[in-house]
Amino acid sequence: MTMKIILVPTDFSEPSYYGLDAAAELAKKTRASIHIFNACEVSNYYYAADPLVMAPPAAIMIEGINESLLKAANKKLTALKSRASLKGLKVTTHCEVTSNIHDAIIAYGDKIKCDIIIMGSHGAGNIREVILGSNAERVVRFSLKPVIVFPLKPVKGLFKKIVFASDFSPEAYSVFPLVKEVAKINSSEIHLLKINTMDQFSKTKDDRELLSAFSKKFGGKFTTAVYNDYMKEEGILNYSREVKADLIAIGTHGKRGLRRFFSEDVSEGIVRLSHIPILIVNLKKAAGKKK
Repeated sequence: MTMKIILVPTDFSEPSYYGLDAAAELAKKTRASIHIFNACEVSNYYYAADPLVMAPPAAIMIEGINESLLKAANKKLTALKSRASLKGLKVTTHCEVTSNIHDAIIAYGDKIKCDIIIMGSHGAGNIREVILGSNAERVVRFSLKPVIVFPLKPVKGLFKKIVFASDFSPEAYSVFPLVKEVAKINSSEIHLLKINTMDQFSKTKDDRELLSAFSKKFGGKFTTAVYNDYMKEEGILNYSREVKADLIAIGTHGKRGLRRFFSEDVSEGIVRLSHIPILIVNLKKAAGKKK
């Protein structure tokens, strides 16, 4: 993947700037342009009304509200372009009024043909606390574009150590090239991680052979690990903390949530609990590119 266009949604909160500053760091390394997007949410009530039968005063009021929202948002976006981290970069801003923020983000990403979406979050806690509230969880779930979520301020250099957590089934082969590309951009070390639990246990010998075959397919210069824990989410996070990883990379089946790539029991918990930035790649999209 060539990273030419980076989309950064913002609600102008401080945590949202984690994603913006991280995007700036990547843009400087890849010469990518940054598109900062703000969606002004309005009540579904306004959109449910029929403009042909709506009383003129009400229609005028709604139009005035929309104009006020856009004016305020554009003012903030213009000011944001002068942020120190964005100096020397090509930055475009856009805002729109919508009743569905996550759809607006995804649609705008498709419109500008972005290569990746980068968002900041409020850190470990309920996924619904992520920037733009529950909409970020929906962006992660439904976006066909890769998404990176930053729960903390980005450090210089971004990712020195990346943990790619997977069951290393055939689907993993379509996701890994993107992980390698991110690692190449940041000169990162990659760890290939296979988690075993009591419910889903496999022989260490078999796991080592699985990891060895995968590693060999992509050049072989990786650290491989088999880690045992009670739950896969905990195993991924515990291992990543132990090796002091800067990024966790995982796959998702989109509408089914962050699941089947490891097993049916893994959900959005890995995003919800992590203090470490996470790269989420849509498996269907990655598999389609491979074909």
